[in-house]
Amino acid sequence: MILSSLIVFLVLLLIGLIYHRLAMKFGIVDKPNHRSSHTFSTVRGGGILFPLAVIFWWLIFDFQHTWMVLGLIWVSAISMLDDMYTLSRKLRFGVQFLALSMAFYDLGVFEQINIFALPVLYFISLGIINAINFMDGINGISGLYFLVFFGTMLAIQVYLPVFEDSLIRYIILSILAFLFFNLRKKALMFAGDIGSISLAYLTIYFLLNWYLIEQNWTIILILGVYGVEVSVTMVERLLRKENLLQPHRTHLYQLIVNELKVNHVTLAIIYAIAQAAINLFLFIIPQKAPGALTASLVLVSLLLIYLAIKIPLRKKIRI
Repeated sequence: MILSSLIVFLVLLLIGLIYHRLAMKFGIVDKPNHRSSHTFSTVRGGGILFPLAVIFWWLIFDFQHTWMVLGLIWVSAISMLDDMYTLSRKLRFGVQFLALSMAFYDLGVFEQINIFALPVLYFISLGIINAINFMDGINGISGLYFLVFFGTMLAIQVYLPVFEDSLIRYIILSILAFLFFNLRKKALMFAGDIGSISLAYLTIYFLLNWYLIEQNWTIILILGVYGVEVSVTMVERLLRKENLLQPHRTHLYQLIVNELKVNHVTLAIIYAIAQAAINLFLFIIPQKAPGALTASLVLVSLLLIYLAIKIPLRKKIRI
Protein backbone atom coordinates (compact mmCIF):
# COMPACT_ATOMS: atom_id res chain seq x y z
CA MET A 1 0.00 0.00 0.00
CA ILE A 2 2.84 2.39 0.86
CA LEU A 3 4.54 1.78 -2.49
CA SER A 4 1.33 2.25 -4.49
CA SER A 5 0.52 5.43 -2.54
CA LEU A 6 4.01 6.77 -3.25
CA ILE A 7 3.57 6.06 -6.96
CA VAL A 8 0.20 7.83 -7.04
CA PHE A 9 1.66 10.81 -5.18
CA LEU A 10 4.62 11.08 -7.57
CA VAL A 11 2.33 10.82 -10.61
CA LEU A 12 0.14 13.62 -9.25
CA LEU A 13 3.23 15.68 -8.47
CA LEU A 14 4.45 15.22 -12.05
CA ILE A 15 1.04 16.23 -13.41
CA GLY A 16 1.19 19.31 -11.19
CA LEU A 17 4.58 20.28 -12.61
CA ILE A 18 3.35 19.77 -16.18
CA TYR A 19 0.19 21.75 -15.50
CA HIS A 20 2.23 24.60 -13.99
CA ARG A 21 4.32 24.84 -17.16
CA LEU A 22 1.26 24.74 -19.43
CA ALA A 23 -0.65 27.28 -17.35
CA MET A 24 2.28 29.69 -17.48
CA LYS A 25 2.53 29.23 -21.24
CA PHE A 26 -1.18 29.80 -21.88
CA GLY A 27 -1.68 32.55 -19.32
CA ILE A 28 -3.92 30.71 -16.85
CA VAL A 29 -2.84 32.95 -14.00
CA ASP A 30 -4.50 34.89 -11.21
CA LYS A 31 -3.62 38.58 -11.38
CA PRO A 32 -3.94 40.41 -8.03
CA ASN A 33 -6.55 43.15 -7.68
CA HIS A 34 -7.86 45.33 -4.86
CA ARG A 35 -9.80 42.39 -3.38
CA SER A 36 -6.88 39.94 -3.47
CA SER A 37 -4.74 38.83 -0.55
CA HIS A 38 -1.81 38.30 -2.94
CA THR A 39 0.59 40.65 -4.68
CA PHE A 40 2.01 38.39 -7.42
CA SER A 41 0.50 36.82 -10.53
CA THR A 42 0.18 33.10 -9.81
CA VAL A 43 -0.94 30.05 -11.77
CA ARG A 44 -4.53 29.13 -10.96
CA GLY A 45 -6.38 25.88 -11.46
CA GLY A 46 -3.87 23.76 -9.54
CA GLY A 47 -6.84 22.06 -7.90
CA ILE A 48 -7.19 20.03 -11.10
CA LEU A 49 -5.21 17.42 -9.15
CA PHE A 50 -8.22 16.67 -6.92
CA PRO A 51 -10.68 15.43 -9.59
CA LEU A 52 -7.85 13.71 -11.45
CA ALA A 53 -7.02 11.70 -8.32
CA VAL A 54 -10.65 10.61 -8.02
CA ILE A 55 -10.72 9.62 -11.71
CA PHE A 56 -7.53 7.57 -11.20
CA TRP A 57 -9.20 5.87 -8.23
CA TRP A 58 -12.33 5.17 -10.31
CA LEU A 59 -10.28 3.58 -13.09
CA ILE A 60 -8.14 1.49 -10.75
CA PHE A 61 -10.89 0.33 -8.37
CA ASP A 62 -13.40 -1.13 -10.83
CA PHE A 63 -15.43 1.97 -11.71
CA GLN A 64 -17.15 2.37 -8.34
CA HIS A 65 -19.59 5.21 -7.61
CA THR A 66 -19.75 6.21 -11.27
CA TRP A 67 -22.57 8.72 -10.82
CA MET A 68 -20.61 10.62 -8.16
CA VAL A 69 -17.50 10.63 -10.36
CA LEU A 70 -19.50 11.88 -13.36
CA GLY A 71 -20.89 14.68 -11.21
CA LEU A 72 -17.38 15.57 -10.10
CA ILE A 73 -16.22 15.70 -13.73
CA TRP A 74 -19.11 18.03 -14.63
CA VAL A 75 -18.58 20.42 -11.74
CA SER A 76 -14.79 20.37 -12.19
CA ALA A 77 -15.02 21.05 -15.92
CA ILE A 78 -17.30 24.07 -15.53
CA SER A 79 -15.13 25.37 -12.68
CA MET A 80 -11.99 25.01 -14.79
CA LEU A 81 -13.63 26.94 -17.60
CA ASP A 82 -14.59 29.59 -15.06
CA ASP A 83 -10.92 29.79 -14.02
CA MET A 84 -9.99 30.44 -17.65
CA TYR A 85 -12.93 32.59 -18.71
CA THR A 86 -15.78 34.43 -17.00
CA LEU A 87 -18.90 32.29 -17.11
CA SER A 88 -22.42 33.30 -16.17
CA ARG A 89 -23.52 32.60 -12.61
CA LYS A 90 -26.66 30.83 -13.84
CA LEU A 91 -24.60 28.38 -15.90
CA ARG A 92 -22.32 27.59 -12.96
CA PHE A 93 -25.22 27.09 -10.55
CA GLY A 94 -27.02 24.93 -13.13
CA VAL A 95 -24.06 22.59 -13.54
CA GLN A 96 -23.52 22.47 -9.77
CA PHE A 97 -27.18 21.50 -9.36
CA LEU A 98 -26.77 18.74 -11.97
CA ALA A 99 -23.58 17.45 -10.33
CA LEU A 100 -25.20 17.40 -6.89
CA SER A 101 -28.13 15.46 -8.34
CA MET A 102 -25.70 12.81 -9.59
CA ALA A 103 -24.06 12.59 -6.16
CA PHE A 104 -27.47 12.33 -4.48
CA TYR A 105 -28.52 9.58 -6.89
CA ASP A 106 -25.29 7.69 -6.21
CA LEU A 107 -26.03 7.79 -2.46
CA GLY A 108 -29.70 6.84 -2.86
CA VAL A 109 -30.84 10.17 -1.42
CA PHE A 110 -34.00 10.34 -3.50
CA GLU A 111 -35.23 7.11 -1.91
CA GLN A 112 -34.22 8.00 1.65
CA ILE A 113 -35.12 11.67 2.09
CA ASN A 114 -38.59 13.18 2.05
CA ILE A 115 -39.33 14.98 -1.21
CA PHE A 116 -40.19 18.17 0.69
CA ALA A 117 -36.73 18.15 2.30
CA LEU A 118 -34.91 17.97 -1.05
CA PRO A 119 -35.08 21.73 -1.82
CA VAL A 120 -33.52 22.42 1.59
CA LEU A 121 -30.78 19.86 0.90
CA TYR A 122 -30.00 21.43 -2.49
CA PHE A 123 -29.98 24.92 -0.96
CA ILE A 124 -27.61 23.90 1.84
CA SER A 125 -25.33 21.98 -0.54
CA LEU A 126 -25.08 24.85 -3.04
CA GLY A 127 -24.42 27.18 -0.11
CA ILE A 128 -21.60 24.97 1.18
CA ILE A 129 -20.02 24.76 -2.29
CA ASN A 130 -19.91 28.52 -2.73
CA ALA A 131 -18.97 29.23 0.90
CA ILE A 132 -15.94 26.95 0.61
CA ASN A 133 -15.05 28.67 -2.65
CA PHE A 134 -15.06 32.07 -0.90
CA MET A 135 -12.86 30.73 1.92
CA ASP A 136 -10.10 29.79 -0.53
CA GLY A 137 -8.26 33.08 -0.32
CA ILE A 138 -4.78 32.57 1.14
CA ASN A 139 -1.93 30.14 0.58
CA GLY A 140 -2.44 26.77 2.19
CA ILE A 141 -5.83 27.33 3.81
CA SER A 142 -7.92 25.04 1.60
CA GLY A 143 -5.26 22.35 1.31
CA LEU A 144 -4.58 22.12 5.04
CA TYR A 145 -8.23 22.47 6.10
CA PHE A 146 -9.40 19.66 3.83
CA LEU A 147 -6.39 17.56 4.66
CA VAL A 148 -7.83 17.68 8.19
CA PHE A 149 -11.34 16.90 6.90
CA PHE A 150 -10.38 13.84 4.86
CA GLY A 151 -7.88 12.72 7.50
CA THR A 152 -10.77 12.75 9.97
CA MET A 153 -12.89 10.75 7.53
CA LEU A 154 -10.14 8.14 7.47
CA ALA A 155 -9.98 8.06 11.28
CA ILE A 156 -13.75 7.69 11.56
CA GLN A 157 -13.45 4.49 9.52
CA VAL A 158 -12.20 2.81 12.71
CA TYR A 159 -15.66 2.88 14.27
CA LEU A 160 -17.91 3.61 11.27
CA PRO A 161 -16.53 1.76 8.21
CA VAL A 162 -18.89 3.21 5.62
CA PHE A 163 -16.51 5.29 3.54
CA GLU A 164 -14.22 4.12 0.77
CA ASP A 165 -10.74 3.95 2.36
CA SER A 166 -8.99 3.92 -0.99
CA LEU A 167 -10.93 6.94 -2.29
CA ILE A 168 -10.10 8.97 0.81
CA ARG A 169 -6.41 8.07 0.48
CA TYR A 170 -6.31 9.15 -3.17
CA ILE A 171 -7.93 12.48 -2.28
CA ILE A 172 -5.42 12.99 0.55
CA LEU A 173 -2.53 12.23 -1.81
CA SER A 174 -3.83 14.82 -4.30
CA ILE A 175 -4.06 17.42 -1.52
CA LEU A 176 -0.48 16.68 -0.42
CA ALA A 177 0.72 17.03 -4.01
CA PHE A 178 -1.13 20.35 -4.34
CA LEU A 179 0.33 21.64 -1.06
CA PHE A 180 3.81 21.15 -2.53
CA PHE A 181 2.96 24.02 -4.88
CA ASN A 182 0.68 26.04 -2.61
CA LEU A 183 1.95 25.85 0.98
CA ARG A 184 4.60 28.52 0.48
CA LYS A 185 5.14 32.17 1.29
CA LYS A 186 4.94 32.77 -2.47
CA ALA A 187 2.68 30.06 -3.87
CA LEU A 188 3.45 28.51 -7.26
CA MET A 189 -0.20 27.62 -7.85
CA PHE A 190 -3.64 28.40 -6.46
CA ALA A 191 -6.40 25.80 -6.35
CA GLY A 192 -8.76 28.02 -8.34
CA ASP A 193 -12.48 27.33 -8.63
CA ILE A 194 -11.80 23.83 -9.89
CA GLY A 195 -9.95 23.06 -6.66
CA SER A 196 -12.20 24.63 -4.06
CA ILE A 197 -15.46 23.56 -5.71
CA SER A 198 -14.36 19.97 -6.41
CA LEU A 199 -13.24 19.64 -2.77
CA ALA A 200 -16.56 21.11 -1.65
CA TYR A 201 -18.45 18.63 -3.85
CA LEU A 202 -16.52 15.70 -2.37
CA THR A 203 -17.03 17.07 1.13
CA ILE A 204 -20.80 17.20 0.63
CA TYR A 205 -20.74 13.64 -0.72
CA PHE A 206 -18.95 12.26 2.33
CA LEU A 207 -20.95 14.35 4.80
CA LEU A 208 -24.26 13.27 3.29
CA ASN A 209 -23.19 9.63 3.28
CA TRP A 210 -22.32 10.00 6.96
CA TYR A 211 -25.62 11.74 7.75
CA LEU A 212 -27.72 9.07 6.04
CA ILE A 213 -26.22 6.54 8.46
CA GLU A 214 -25.93 8.61 11.66
CA GLN A 215 -29.06 10.76 11.17
CA ASN A 216 -27.35 13.33 13.38
CA TRP A 217 -27.02 17.01 12.41
CA THR A 218 -24.06 17.46 14.78
CA ILE A 219 -21.66 15.99 12.20
CA ILE A 220 -21.66 19.46 10.61
CA LEU A 221 -19.20 20.46 13.35
CA ILE A 222 -16.53 18.74 11.30
CA LEU A 223 -16.70 22.00 9.29
CA GLY A 224 -17.28 24.16 12.36
CA VAL A 225 -14.44 26.66 11.91
CA TYR A 226 -15.36 27.43 8.30
CA GLY A 227 -19.07 27.36 9.15
CA VAL A 228 -18.86 30.01 11.86
CA GLU A 229 -16.59 32.22 9.76
CA VAL A 230 -18.84 32.11 6.71
CA SER A 231 -22.11 32.48 8.64
CA VAL A 232 -21.02 35.53 10.63
CA THR A 233 -19.52 37.20 7.57
CA MET A 234 -22.72 36.61 5.58
CA VAL A 235 -24.81 38.20 8.35
CA GLU A 236 -22.46 41.20 8.45
CA ARG A 237 -22.69 41.67 4.71
CA LEU A 238 -26.47 41.32 4.72
CA LEU A 239 -26.70 44.02 7.39
CA ARG A 240 -24.58 46.27 5.15
CA LYS A 241 -26.84 45.35 2.19
CA GLU A 242 -23.95 43.94 0.16
CA ASN A 243 -24.25 41.37 -2.63
CA LEU A 244 -23.31 38.04 -1.04
CA LEU A 245 -22.11 36.61 -4.35
CA GLN A 246 -19.55 39.36 -4.93
CA PRO A 247 -15.91 38.88 -3.83
CA HIS A 248 -14.86 40.80 -0.73
CA ARG A 249 -12.13 41.11 1.92
CA THR A 250 -14.13 40.98 5.15
CA HIS A 251 -13.58 37.39 6.32
CA LEU A 252 -11.54 37.27 9.51
CA TYR A 253 -8.66 35.48 7.78
CA GLN A 254 -8.58 38.24 5.13
CA LEU A 255 -8.50 40.99 7.74
CA ILE A 256 -5.67 39.25 9.57
CA VAL A 257 -3.44 38.72 6.52
CA ASN A 258 -4.27 41.98 4.75
CA GLU A 259 -4.36 44.39 7.68
CA LEU A 260 -2.18 42.74 10.32
CA LYS A 261 0.20 41.28 7.71
CA VAL A 262 0.25 37.83 9.30
CA ASN A 263 1.94 35.19 7.14
CA HIS A 264 -0.53 33.21 5.01
CA VAL A 265 0.94 29.82 5.86
CA THR A 266 0.97 30.55 9.59
CA LEU A 267 -2.70 31.50 9.60
CA ALA A 268 -3.66 28.52 7.41
CA ILE A 269 -1.95 26.21 9.92
CA ILE A 270 -3.85 27.85 12.81
CA TYR A 271 -7.20 27.28 11.07
CA ALA A 272 -6.31 23.65 10.33
CA ILE A 273 -5.15 22.99 13.91
CA ALA A 274 -8.33 24.55 15.34
CA GLN A 275 -10.54 22.28 13.21
CA ALA A 276 -8.33 19.26 13.89
CA ALA A 277 -8.72 19.79 17.65
CA ILE A 278 -12.51 19.94 17.32
CA ASN A 279 -12.57 16.79 15.21
CA LEU A 280 -10.26 14.93 17.59
CA PHE A 281 -12.24 15.64 20.76
CA LEU A 282 -15.75 15.46 19.27
CA PHE A 283 -15.50 12.63 16.73
CA ILE A 284 -12.26 10.62 16.86
CA ILE A 285 -11.65 10.03 20.58
CA PRO A 286 -15.33 9.43 21.54
CA GLN A 287 -15.79 7.28 18.40
CA LYS A 288 -19.25 8.75 17.83
CA ALA A 289 -20.84 12.02 16.82
CA PRO A 290 -21.54 14.43 19.72
CA GLY A 291 -25.00 14.95 21.18
CA ALA A 292 -27.08 18.02 20.41
CA LEU A 293 -26.24 19.75 23.72
CA THR A 294 -22.49 19.29 23.32
CA ALA A 295 -22.62 20.39 19.69
CA SER A 296 -24.64 23.49 20.58
CA LEU A 297 -22.17 24.46 23.33
CA VAL A 298 -19.23 24.04 20.94
CA LEU A 299 -20.95 26.13 18.26
CA VAL A 300 -21.71 28.92 20.74
CA SER A 301 -18.13 28.80 22.02
CA LEU A 302 -16.75 29.02 18.49
CA LEU A 303 -19.04 31.94 17.74
CA LEU A 304 -18.00 33.83 20.89
CA ILE A 305 -14.29 33.23 20.23
CA TYR A 306 -14.71 34.37 16.64
CA LEU A 307 -16.56 37.57 17.65
CA ALA A 308 -14.06 38.26 20.43
CA ILE A 309 -11.31 38.32 17.81
CA LYS A 310 -13.11 39.98 14.92
CA ILE A 311 -15.02 42.82 16.60
CA PRO A 312 -11.93 44.48 18.20
CA LEU A 313 -9.99 43.91 14.98
CA ARG A 314 -12.64 45.64 12.87
CA LYS A 315 -12.70 48.56 15.29
CA LYS A 316 -8.93 48.80 15.19
CA ILE A 317 -8.74 48.96 11.42
CA ARG A 318 -12.09 50.83 11.14
CA ILE A 319 -13.79 48.66 8.54
